[in-house]
Amino acid sequence: MQSINKYCPRSGQPVESDSLTQYRGLTVGFCNTGCRDDFAENVEERPRDRQYFDTLIKENDLEATPEAAT
Repeated sequence: MQSINKYCPRSGQPVESDSLTQYRGLTVGFCNTGCRDDFAENVEERPRDRQYFDTLIKENDLEATPEAAT
């Protein structure tokens, strides 16, 4: 699986292959499993992360589900 992002929305560090999750039906990544788990468990409470991914989805014309889904 490859994430839609190359860099973690929180740290700017490269995405790690063990730190992937799903958002709006697409694979997104983080720099570590702690960030990944925090996002996956609290999607609605992480507007900055969602905005980062939503921007990438829009800029790259990716097909995503309308609701935030992990």
